[in-house]
Amino acid sequence: MKDPLPALLILADSPHALTDLCGISLLERLRRVVRKLGFGEAMILSNSVEIRTKHAGQSSWYRGEIALKFHERKTEEVTISDVLDCIGATTLPPDGRVLIASARFYCDERLLRVLGDAQTESVLIDSDPPSVVKPFWEDSDIHDSDRLSCAVLLSREWLIGKDRAALLRQEVASAAVSGRIASVDAAQQPGYVRSMRRNIRPVFFPAPLPEHRAAAERLLRDATQKHVLDFPAIIHAPIENWLILRLCRTSITPNQLTFTGAMLGACVTLLYAFGHLWAGALLALVFGVWDGLDGKLARLKAQTTELGKREHILDYFIEMSWWTALAYHFHAGGQVRYAYALLIAFIAADFFERLARRSVEPKLGRSLNDVSRFDRLVRCVAGRRNIYTWLFTFFLLLGATATGFVLLCCWGIASNVLHMIRASQILARGWR
Repeated sequence: MKDPLPALLILADSPHALTDLCGISLLERLRRVVRKLGFGEAMILSNSVEIRTKHAGQSSWYRGEIALKFHERKTEEVTISDVLDCIGATTLPPDGRVLIASARFYCDERLLRVLGDAQTESVLIDSDPPSVVKPFWEDSDIHDSDRLSCAVLLSREWLIGKDRAALLRQEVASAAVSGRIASVDAAQQPGYVRSMRRNIRPVFFPAPLPEHRAAAERLLRDATQKHVLDFPAIIHAPIENWLILRLCRTSITPNQLTFTGAMLGACVTLLYAFGHLWAGALLALVFGVWDGLDGKLARLKAQTTELGKREHILDYFIEMSWWTALAYHFHAGGQVRYAYALLIAFIAADFFERLARRSVEPKLGRSLNDVSRFDRLVRCVAGRRNIYTWLFTFFLLLGATATGFVLLCCWGIASNVLHMIRASQILARGWR
Protein backbone atom coordinates (compact mmCIF):
# COMPACT_ATOMS: atom_id res chain seq x y z
CA MET A 1 0.00 0.00 0.00
CA LYS A 2 0.98 3.62 -0.49
CA ASP A 3 2.14 5.59 2.53
CA PRO A 4 0.70 6.77 4.77
CA LEU A 5 -1.74 3.98 5.50
CA PRO A 6 -5.25 4.91 6.60
CA ALA A 7 -6.37 4.10 10.11
CA LEU A 8 -8.03 0.69 10.33
CA LEU A 9 -11.35 -0.11 11.97
CA ILE A 10 -12.59 -3.72 11.95
CA LEU A 11 -16.27 -4.39 12.57
CA ALA A 12 -16.46 -7.76 14.32
CA ASP A 13 -19.86 -8.96 15.48
CA SER A 14 -20.58 -12.43 16.80
CA PRO A 15 -21.29 -15.00 15.48
CA HIS A 16 -20.34 -14.07 11.91
CA ALA A 17 -16.81 -12.87 12.70
CA LEU A 18 -16.08 -16.22 14.36
CA THR A 19 -17.16 -18.25 11.32
CA ASP A 20 -14.45 -20.82 10.63
CA LEU A 21 -13.17 -21.18 7.08
CA CYS A 22 -10.23 -23.53 6.50
CA GLY A 23 -9.18 -23.63 10.12
CA ILE A 24 -9.31 -19.92 11.05
CA SER A 25 -12.09 -17.48 11.80
CA LEU A 26 -12.99 -14.66 9.43
CA LEU A 27 -11.73 -12.19 12.04
CA GLU A 28 -8.35 -13.91 12.35
CA ARG A 29 -8.09 -14.17 8.56
CA LEU A 30 -8.76 -10.45 8.23
CA ARG A 31 -6.17 -9.72 10.90
CA ARG A 32 -3.56 -11.73 8.98
CA VAL A 33 -4.43 -10.05 5.69
CA VAL A 34 -4.21 -6.48 7.00
CA ARG A 35 -0.91 -7.29 8.73
CA LYS A 36 0.42 -8.42 5.38
CA LEU A 37 -0.77 -5.14 3.86
CA GLY A 38 1.40 -3.28 6.36
CA PHE A 39 -1.01 -2.30 9.13
CA GLY A 40 0.57 -2.36 12.56
CA GLU A 41 -2.55 -1.64 14.58
CA ALA A 42 -6.30 -1.87 14.30
CA MET A 43 -9.39 -0.87 16.23
CA ILE A 44 -12.02 -3.58 16.65
CA LEU A 45 -15.61 -2.52 17.19
CA SER A 46 -17.76 -5.39 18.39
CA ASN A 47 -21.11 -6.13 20.04
CA SER A 48 -19.71 -9.23 21.71
CA VAL A 49 -17.61 -9.85 24.79
CA GLU A 50 -16.89 -13.25 23.22
CA ILE A 51 -14.90 -11.55 20.46
CA ARG A 52 -12.78 -9.74 23.01
CA THR A 53 -12.28 -12.88 25.13
CA LYS A 54 -11.34 -15.07 22.16
CA HIS A 55 -8.99 -12.69 20.38
CA ALA A 56 -7.75 -10.05 22.82
CA GLY A 57 -4.97 -12.18 24.24
CA GLN A 58 -4.42 -14.33 21.18
CA SER A 59 -0.94 -14.07 19.74
CA SER A 60 -0.78 -14.17 16.00
CA TRP A 61 1.57 -16.59 14.25
CA TYR A 62 3.11 -13.60 12.48
CA ARG A 63 6.38 -12.30 13.89
CA GLY A 64 5.27 -8.71 13.44
CA GLU A 65 2.23 -8.62 15.73
CA ILE A 66 -0.66 -6.29 14.96
CA ALA A 67 -1.85 -4.31 17.99
CA LEU A 68 -5.60 -4.56 18.59
CA LYS A 69 -7.72 -2.04 20.49
CA PHE A 70 -11.19 -3.34 21.36
CA HIS A 71 -14.28 -1.18 21.67
CA GLU A 72 -17.57 -2.73 22.74
CA ARG A 73 -20.69 -1.43 21.01
CA LYS A 74 -23.91 -0.94 22.95
CA THR A 75 -26.10 -0.07 19.95
CA GLU A 76 -27.90 -2.74 17.95
CA GLU A 77 -26.19 -1.67 14.71
CA VAL A 78 -23.09 0.38 13.97
CA THR A 79 -23.83 4.08 14.00
CA ILE A 80 -21.80 7.08 12.88
CA SER A 81 -21.33 7.89 16.57
CA ASP A 82 -19.79 4.46 17.22
CA VAL A 83 -17.25 5.01 14.47
CA LEU A 84 -16.39 8.56 15.58
CA ASP A 85 -15.92 7.40 19.16
CA CYS A 86 -13.50 4.69 17.97
CA ILE A 87 -11.39 6.85 15.71
CA GLY A 88 -11.36 9.58 18.33
CA ALA A 89 -9.31 7.26 20.51
CA THR A 90 -6.55 6.76 17.94
CA THR A 91 -4.17 8.84 15.85
CA LEU A 92 -5.37 9.29 12.29
CA PRO A 93 -3.07 9.95 9.31
CA PRO A 94 -2.81 13.60 8.19
CA ASP A 95 -5.53 13.13 5.56
CA GLY A 96 -7.93 11.69 8.16
CA ARG A 97 -8.65 8.51 6.19
CA VAL A 98 -10.01 5.41 7.90
CA LEU A 99 -10.48 2.00 6.30
CA ILE A 100 -13.51 0.22 7.75
CA ALA A 101 -13.59 -3.54 7.07
CA SER A 102 -16.20 -5.98 8.29
CA ALA A 103 -15.15 -9.38 9.66
CA ARG A 104 -18.52 -10.86 8.70
CA PHE A 105 -17.14 -11.05 5.13
CA TYR A 106 -14.37 -12.90 3.38
CA CYS A 107 -12.51 -10.31 1.29
CA ASP A 108 -9.69 -10.85 -1.19
CA GLU A 109 -6.47 -9.16 -0.10
CA ARG A 110 -6.15 -7.35 -3.44
CA LEU A 111 -9.47 -5.57 -2.96
CA LEU A 112 -8.48 -4.26 0.46
CA ARG A 113 -5.16 -3.11 -0.99
CA VAL A 114 -6.85 -1.11 -3.77
CA LEU A 115 -9.40 0.36 -1.38
CA GLY A 116 -6.72 1.35 1.12
CA ASP A 117 -4.77 3.09 -1.65
CA ALA A 118 -7.77 5.22 -2.65
CA GLN A 119 -7.39 8.93 -1.90
CA THR A 120 -11.11 9.75 -1.76
CA GLU A 121 -14.09 8.18 0.00
CA SER A 122 -14.71 4.82 -1.69
CA VAL A 123 -16.84 1.74 -1.14
CA LEU A 124 -16.24 -1.83 -2.26
CA ILE A 125 -18.83 -3.23 -4.68
CA ASP A 126 -19.14 -6.14 -7.09
CA SER A 127 -21.23 -5.31 -10.16
CA ASP A 128 -21.12 -8.87 -11.47
CA PRO A 129 -20.54 -11.47 -8.73
CA PRO A 130 -19.27 -14.83 -10.05
CA SER A 131 -21.83 -17.63 -10.02
CA VAL A 132 -19.77 -19.54 -7.44
CA VAL A 133 -20.39 -16.89 -4.73
CA LYS A 134 -24.02 -16.01 -5.57
CA PRO A 135 -25.47 -18.72 -3.28
CA PHE A 136 -23.55 -17.22 -0.36
CA TRP A 137 -25.32 -13.91 -0.92
CA GLU A 138 -28.77 -15.25 -1.79
CA ASP A 139 -29.08 -17.47 1.28
CA SER A 140 -27.62 -15.03 3.79
CA ASP A 141 -29.47 -12.49 5.91
CA ILE A 142 -27.63 -9.66 4.15
CA HIS A 143 -29.95 -6.80 3.16
CA ASP A 144 -29.39 -4.67 0.06
CA SER A 145 -27.77 -1.85 2.01
CA ASP A 146 -25.55 -4.38 3.84
CA ARG A 147 -23.96 -5.45 0.55
CA LEU A 148 -21.92 -2.26 0.69
CA SER A 149 -20.71 -2.85 4.23
CA CYS A 150 -17.84 -5.24 3.50
CA ALA A 151 -15.23 -2.51 3.25
CA VAL A 152 -15.32 1.26 2.86
CA LEU A 153 -12.74 4.04 2.97
CA LEU A 154 -14.03 7.22 4.65
CA SER A 155 -12.55 10.39 6.03
CA ARG A 156 -13.06 11.96 9.42
CA GLU A 157 -14.59 15.02 7.73
CA TRP A 158 -17.14 12.85 5.92
CA LEU A 159 -18.16 11.18 9.17
CA ILE A 160 -18.39 14.45 11.12
CA GLY A 161 -20.80 15.80 8.51
CA LYS A 162 -23.33 13.05 9.20
CA ASP A 163 -25.98 12.63 11.86
CA ARG A 164 -24.27 10.82 14.73
CA ALA A 165 -27.34 8.68 15.35
CA ALA A 166 -27.55 7.50 11.72
CA LEU A 167 -26.63 3.92 10.82
CA LEU A 168 -23.28 3.62 9.09
CA ARG A 169 -24.54 1.14 6.49
CA GLN A 170 -27.45 3.37 5.50
CA GLU A 171 -25.28 6.46 5.14
CA VAL A 172 -22.74 4.57 3.03
CA ALA A 173 -25.46 3.01 0.86
CA SER A 174 -27.14 6.36 0.30
CA ALA A 175 -23.85 8.04 -0.65
CA ALA A 176 -22.88 5.18 -2.98
CA VAL A 177 -26.24 5.12 -4.81
CA SER A 178 -26.20 8.88 -5.29
CA GLY A 179 -22.57 8.83 -6.46
CA ARG A 180 -21.29 11.00 -3.62
CA ILE A 181 -18.56 8.48 -2.89
CA ALA A 182 -16.54 6.49 -5.40
CA SER A 183 -16.76 2.74 -5.98
CA VAL A 184 -14.05 0.10 -6.15
CA ASP A 185 -15.61 -2.59 -8.33
CA ALA A 186 -14.26 -6.11 -7.78
CA ALA A 187 -15.47 -7.07 -11.25
CA GLN A 188 -13.16 -4.46 -12.81
CA GLN A 189 -9.97 -5.36 -10.94
CA PRO A 190 -7.12 -7.19 -12.73
CA GLY A 191 -7.37 -10.91 -12.15
CA TYR A 192 -4.03 -12.19 -13.47
CA VAL A 193 -1.59 -13.22 -10.74
CA ARG A 194 1.88 -13.66 -12.17
CA SER A 195 3.20 -15.82 -9.32
CA MET A 196 0.25 -18.20 -9.81
CA ARG A 197 0.41 -18.15 -13.64
CA ARG A 198 -3.37 -17.75 -13.83
CA ASN A 199 -6.35 -15.45 -13.50
CA ILE A 200 -7.96 -15.47 -10.07
CA ARG A 201 -11.07 -13.33 -9.87
CA PRO A 202 -10.94 -11.23 -6.66
CA VAL A 203 -14.15 -11.77 -4.68
CA PHE A 204 -15.79 -10.95 -1.38
CA PHE A 205 -18.77 -12.66 0.21
CA PRO A 206 -20.55 -12.86 3.56
CA ALA A 207 -19.93 -15.56 6.14
CA PRO A 208 -21.47 -18.62 4.50
CA LEU A 209 -24.22 -20.65 6.11
CA PRO A 210 -23.19 -24.11 7.37
CA GLU A 211 -24.60 -25.79 4.26
CA HIS A 212 -22.41 -23.57 2.04
CA ARG A 213 -19.23 -23.71 4.12
CA ALA A 214 -17.72 -26.65 2.23
CA ALA A 215 -18.26 -24.83 -1.08
CA ALA A 216 -16.62 -21.68 0.31
CA GLU A 217 -13.62 -23.68 1.51
CA ARG A 218 -13.25 -25.33 -1.91
CA LEU A 219 -13.31 -21.87 -3.48
CA LEU A 220 -10.47 -20.71 -1.22
CA ARG A 221 -8.56 -23.96 -1.73
CA ASP A 222 -8.87 -23.82 -5.53
CA ALA A 223 -7.46 -20.29 -5.48
CA THR A 224 -4.21 -21.67 -4.01
CA GLN A 225 -3.54 -23.88 -7.05
CA LYS A 226 -1.02 -22.61 -9.57
CA HIS A 227 -1.70 -23.19 -13.26
CA VAL A 228 0.49 -24.05 -16.26
CA LEU A 229 2.03 -27.08 -14.56
CA ASP A 230 4.35 -29.83 -15.67
CA PHE A 231 2.67 -33.19 -16.22
CA PRO A 232 3.65 -34.76 -12.86
CA ALA A 233 2.43 -31.67 -10.97
CA ILE A 234 -0.97 -32.07 -12.65
CA ILE A 235 -1.11 -35.57 -11.14
CA HIS A 236 0.06 -34.27 -7.75
CA ALA A 237 -2.53 -31.47 -7.51
CA PRO A 238 -5.57 -33.56 -6.41
CA ILE A 239 -3.45 -35.33 -3.77
CA GLU A 240 -2.14 -31.99 -2.47
CA ASN A 241 -5.64 -30.50 -2.36
CA TRP A 242 -6.97 -33.45 -0.38
CA LEU A 243 -4.14 -33.14 2.13
CA ILE A 244 -4.41 -29.35 2.41
CA LEU A 245 -8.07 -29.37 3.48
CA ARG A 246 -7.03 -31.62 6.36
CA LEU A 247 -3.78 -29.91 7.28
CA CYS A 248 -5.48 -26.50 7.48
CA ARG A 249 -7.47 -27.64 10.52
CA THR A 250 -4.33 -28.53 12.45
CA SER A 251 -1.71 -26.36 14.14
CA ILE A 252 0.90 -27.33 11.51
CA THR A 253 2.43 -24.25 9.87
CA PRO A 254 3.75 -23.80 6.31
CA ASN A 255 7.27 -23.24 7.65
CA GLN A 256 7.13 -26.58 9.45
CA LEU A 257 6.18 -28.24 6.16
CA THR A 258 9.05 -26.44 4.44
CA PHE A 259 11.53 -27.63 7.08
CA THR A 260 10.25 -31.21 6.86
CA GLY A 261 10.47 -31.07 3.07
CA ALA A 262 14.08 -29.88 3.30
CA MET A 263 14.87 -32.91 5.49
CA LEU A 264 13.26 -35.22 2.92
CA GLY A 265 15.23 -33.56 0.14
CA ALA A 266 18.51 -33.96 2.05
CA CYS A 267 17.73 -37.65 2.56
CA VAL A 268 17.24 -38.07 -1.20
CA THR A 269 20.68 -36.54 -1.77
CA LEU A 270 22.33 -38.95 0.68
CA LEU A 271 20.53 -41.97 -0.76
CA TYR A 272 21.59 -41.08 -4.30
CA ALA A 273 25.19 -40.40 -3.26
CA PHE A 274 25.49 -43.79 -1.52
CA GLY A 275 23.93 -45.65 -4.41
CA HIS A 276 20.49 -46.40 -2.92
CA LEU A 277 18.82 -45.28 -6.12
CA TRP A 278 15.47 -46.97 -5.64
CA ALA A 279 14.97 -45.61 -2.14
CA GLY A 280 16.11 -42.16 -3.30
CA ALA A 281 13.78 -42.14 -6.30
CA LEU A 282 10.76 -43.22 -4.24
CA LEU A 283 11.48 -40.55 -1.64
CA ALA A 284 11.93 -38.00 -4.44
CA LEU A 285 8.45 -38.89 -5.71
CA VAL A 286 7.06 -38.28 -2.22
CA PHE A 287 8.97 -34.98 -2.08
CA GLY A 288 7.28 -33.93 -5.32
CA VAL A 289 3.90 -33.97 -3.57
CA TRP A 290 5.16 -32.68 -0.22
CA ASP A 291 6.88 -29.67 -1.80
CA GLY A 292 3.56 -28.28 -3.01
CA LEU A 293 1.91 -28.30 0.40
CA ASP A 294 3.64 -25.44 2.22
CA GLY A 295 2.83 -22.79 -0.38
CA LYS A 296 -0.79 -23.89 -0.67
CA LEU A 297 -1.26 -23.94 3.10
CA ALA A 298 0.31 -20.48 3.42
CA ARG A 299 -2.00 -19.03 0.79
CA LEU A 300 -5.06 -20.79 2.17
CA LYS A 301 -4.54 -19.56 5.75
CA ALA A 302 -3.00 -16.18 4.86
CA GLN A 303 0.29 -17.24 6.44
CA THR A 304 2.74 -16.15 3.77
CA THR A 305 6.04 -14.82 5.12
CA GLU A 306 9.26 -13.44 3.67
CA LEU A 307 10.93 -16.75 4.56
CA GLY A 308 8.29 -18.64 2.61
CA LYS A 309 8.75 -16.37 -0.41
CA ARG A 310 12.42 -17.37 -0.49
CA GLU A 311 11.68 -21.08 -0.27
CA HIS A 312 12.42 -21.47 -3.99
CA ILE A 313 16.08 -20.73 -3.22
CA LEU A 314 16.19 -23.66 -0.81
CA ASP A 315 14.39 -25.83 -3.37
CA TYR A 316 16.99 -24.93 -5.98
CA PHE A 317 19.92 -26.07 -3.83
CA ILE A 318 18.11 -29.25 -2.81
CA GLU A 319 17.38 -30.11 -6.43
CA MET A 320 20.93 -29.42 -7.60
CA SER A 321 22.27 -31.54 -4.75
CA TRP A 322 20.28 -34.49 -6.16
CA TRP A 323 21.84 -34.29 -9.59
CA THR A 324 25.28 -33.66 -8.07
CA ALA A 325 24.88 -36.80 -5.94
CA LEU A 326 23.87 -38.82 -9.01
CA ALA A 327 26.84 -37.46 -10.95
CA TYR A 328 29.12 -38.51 -8.09
CA HIS A 329 27.58 -41.98 -7.97
CA PHE A 330 27.83 -42.67 -11.69
CA HIS A 331 31.31 -41.14 -12.04
CA ALA A 332 32.69 -43.01 -9.01
CA GLY A 333 31.22 -46.25 -10.32
CA GLY A 334 32.70 -45.68 -13.78
CA GLN A 335 29.28 -45.87 -15.43
CA VAL A 336 29.34 -42.30 -16.80
CA ARG A 337 32.92 -41.02 -17.13
CA TYR A 338 31.81 -37.56 -18.28
CA ALA A 339 29.19 -37.26 -15.51
CA TYR A 340 30.68 -34.09 -14.00
CA ALA A 341 31.02 -32.38 -17.38
CA LEU A 342 27.40 -33.20 -18.09
CA LEU A 343 26.40 -31.85 -14.69
CA ILE A 344 28.30 -28.58 -15.27
CA ALA A 345 26.61 -28.12 -18.65
CA PHE A 346 23.25 -28.82 -17.03
CA ILE A 347 23.79 -26.26 -14.24
CA ALA A 348 25.15 -23.65 -16.68
CA ALA A 349 22.14 -24.01 -18.98
CA ASP A 350 19.83 -23.66 -15.98
CA PHE A 351 21.68 -20.53 -14.82
CA PHE A 352 21.47 -18.76 -18.18
CA GLU A 353 17.83 -19.75 -18.57
CA ARG A 354 17.05 -18.06 -15.25
CA LEU A 355 18.84 -14.90 -16.43
CA ALA A 356 16.76 -14.94 -19.61
CA ARG A 357 13.56 -15.19 -17.58
CA ARG A 358 14.52 -12.28 -15.36
CA SER A 359 15.16 -10.11 -18.39
CA VAL A 360 11.78 -10.85 -19.93
CA GLU A 361 9.15 -11.69 -17.31
CA PRO A 362 9.04 -8.33 -15.45
CA LYS A 363 8.35 -6.60 -18.76
CA LEU A 364 5.80 -9.18 -19.83
CA GLY A 365 3.99 -9.05 -16.51
CA ARG A 366 3.58 -12.81 -16.64
CA SER A 367 5.56 -16.03 -16.59
CA LEU A 368 7.49 -17.02 -19.70
CA ASN A 369 5.66 -20.35 -19.47
CA ASP A 370 2.33 -18.57 -19.84
CA VAL A 371 2.95 -16.37 -22.87
CA SER A 372 1.24 -18.56 -25.47
CA ARG A 373 -0.36 -21.94 -25.96
CA PHE A 374 2.96 -23.25 -27.26
CA ASP A 375 4.76 -22.15 -24.08
CA ARG A 376 2.12 -23.75 -21.89
CA LEU A 377 2.49 -27.01 -23.80
CA VAL A 378 6.27 -26.88 -23.46
CA ARG A 379 5.92 -26.31 -19.71
CA CYS A 380 3.95 -29.55 -19.45
CA VAL A 381 6.91 -31.67 -20.58
CA ALA A 382 9.99 -29.43 -20.30
CA GLY A 383 12.77 -30.26 -17.88
CA ARG A 384 11.90 -29.57 -14.24
CA ARG A 385 12.51 -31.46 -11.01
CA ASN A 386 9.29 -33.49 -11.25
CA ILE A 387 9.96 -34.38 -14.90
CA TYR A 388 13.54 -35.36 -14.10
CA THR A 389 12.41 -37.54 -11.19
CA TRP A 390 9.79 -39.34 -13.26
CA LEU A 391 12.24 -39.80 -16.14
CA PHE A 392 14.93 -41.21 -13.87
CA THR A 393 12.43 -43.52 -12.12
CA PHE A 394 11.27 -44.84 -15.51
CA PHE A 395 14.83 -45.81 -16.42
CA LEU A 396 15.25 -47.36 -12.98
CA LEU A 397 12.36 -49.65 -13.90
CA LEU A 398 14.16 -50.50 -17.15
CA GLY A 399 17.41 -51.19 -15.30
CA ALA A 400 19.25 -48.47 -17.23
CA THR A 401 20.03 -45.98 -14.49
CA ALA A 402 23.12 -44.47 -16.14
CA THR A 403 21.16 -43.84 -19.33
CA GLY A 404 18.44 -42.23 -17.22
CA PHE A 405 20.93 -39.80 -15.69
CA VAL A 406 22.40 -38.87 -19.08
CA LEU A 407 18.95 -38.29 -20.61
CA LEU A 408 17.88 -36.33 -17.55
CA CYS A 409 20.73 -33.88 -18.05
CA CYS A 410 20.26 -33.68 -21.82
CA TRP A 411 16.52 -33.07 -21.44
CA GLY A 412 17.24 -30.27 -18.98
CA ILE A 413 19.82 -28.64 -21.25
CA ALA A 414 17.51 -28.83 -24.27
CA SER A 415 14.58 -27.39 -22.30
CA ASN A 416 16.65 -24.50 -21.00
CA VAL A 417 18.01 -23.70 -24.45
CA LEU A 418 14.46 -23.65 -25.81
CA HIS A 419 13.38 -21.22 -23.10
CA MET A 420 16.34 -18.96 -23.87
CA ILE A 421 15.36 -18.96 -27.55
CA ARG A 422 11.79 -18.03 -26.63
CA ALA A 423 13.04 -15.21 -24.41
CA SER A 424 15.23 -13.93 -27.24
CA GLN A 425 12.29 -14.02 -29.66
CA ILE A 426 10.14 -12.01 -27.28
CA LEU A 427 12.91 -9.45 -26.73
CA ALA A 428 13.42 -9.15 -30.49
CA ARG A 429 9.71 -8.64 -31.18
CA GLY A 430 9.11 -6.35 -28.23
CA TRP A 431 6.21 -6.75 -25.83
CA ARG A 432 2.97 -5.07 -24.89
